[in-house]
Amino acid sequence: MAVAKPAITHAKPLERESVREPAVLVVDPDPQIRKLLQFHLRRTGCRVLHASTGEQALEVTRQTRRVDLALLDMLLPGMGALETLRGLSQSGKVGNIIAMAAPNGSLADAIAAMRGGAYDVVSKTTSFDEVHLSIRNALQNQGLVQEVEQLRAQLREIERPFSQVIGHSAAMAQVLKLARKVRDSNIGVLLQGESGSGKEVIARAIHFEGSFRERPFVALNCAAIPESLLESELFGHEKGAFTGAEQRRLGKFAEAQDGTLFLDEVGELSAPLQAKLLRVLQTKEVQPIGGQALRVNVRVISATNQDLMAMVQEGKFRLDLYYRMAVFPILLPALRERREDIPLLAQHFLERFARQEGKGPIALAPDAVAHLMAHDWPGNVRELENIIYRAVVLSESQELGLADFPLLSLPKAAGIPAGLDPIKKSGEEVEGRHIASDAENEPALSIVDAERQAISRALESTSGNMSRAAIRLGIGRATLYRKLRRYGIRVDNAN
Repeated sequence: MAVAKPAITHAKPLERESVREPAVLVVDPDPQIRKLLQFHLRRTGCRVLHASTGEQALEVTRQTRRVDLALLDMLLPGMGALETLRGLSQSGKVGNIIAMAAPNGSLADAIAAMRGGAYDVVSKTTSFDEVHLSIRNALQNQGLVQEVEQLRAQLREIERPFSQVIGHSAAMAQVLKLARKVRDSNIGVLLQGESGSGKEVIARAIHFEGSFRERPFVALNCAAIPESLLESELFGHEKGAFTGAEQRRLGKFAEAQDGTLFLDEVGELSAPLQAKLLRVLQTKEVQPIGGQALRVNVRVISATNQDLMAMVQEGKFRLDLYYRMAVFPILLPALRERREDIPLLAQHFLERFARQEGKGPIALAPDAVAHLMAHDWPGNVRELENIIYRAVVLSESQELGLADFPLLSLPKAAGIPAGLDPIKKSGEEVEGRHIASDAENEPALSIVDAERQAISRALESTSGNMSRAAIRLGIGRATLYRKLRRYGIRVDNAN
């Protein structure tokens, strides 16, 4: 049966907020139809994928990160169109599906397609301008769905902020207990902990969990602003107050009026700014540069990764300012001090980034979990988050193993406390590797040995593919060749 081909007409590029090209999967047994649709879709700014059967369509979907839209012919050989439609819908990787009906297609088929999850049904006799309109609407609808999901996720974080703090260790339970005590108070809170330990997460939870939730939350990293601009950022300035002050600017204190101001890295404040900040905390007034004093009512939550009391003793931080800030101090533990939370955090980041990257469910292999728990995490939760993100982006399977974390070095085999290793108990053999018990300590891997092992694992996992191995390692191909020569590593089937 001959199928009428869409008329060749010109269409405007699809209006998309994202610069990413929409991925459109064309499923049609007729190569001429596929070629014609590809021609039009590419002209409108789409990236086109092809399949001639339902089986091929599902396989393409499995191998693709995300398909924004599928154009599905209703007359497919082998696996039927409705079964293919259900498979694409259930994959979780296809945004919307438009069914393409033959000129003499039945109304019952169109109704079945809509009930099966199709966004729209178009006829193959229709001009491409009309098909293009359906495609545009489907892609815009998908964009709105994603925006709604993002807003819902943000609302969940606001409605249940403390539930977003991942961890069931005793150390984190104590942090949350203290944080809940001050959620409704105007008391000065000082969050202390290493970089990446989650100080801003706790600050936001304190604000959004309590009676301040409907008021402003303003954050400022004192270490990220040049000294010459920090006073203006904090207290504001009037137009013409100094060279370059072309308009009046509200400071962070004014922006946070009646709410919470989170000052991160307060240990970086200079002595003059410490004096001015102390005056604000004492008088509840800010003095904009070149302007009149303003009354402010702001709760201040401060944070630092430094030992402020040691800085006080060294004359680098004001004692009176310290006592103003640290009325209620909360110490956040480093990640290595709450290793039992690492699997929960890793799984949380894994699910988030797999969803963000449009990939299906990804699991962590037991040996990978043990590897993560053995690492000392100098960058704390932020480092773990970045490591998981990188592994998800580079992953080509549905399970992350040791080879997916080549940049992580193991400081020592005893890095996993006894009873926390998800593979074996302390003192047992794991794939030829001995897990040390409390009574024994194996020597730490040297940097050279750790790098050699990481390179070997990356090459093994990519079957000697030099380019893919270099990507996994986060280095250039030329650098990888130099390291192979340095360590005397031979690759028999390099490609």
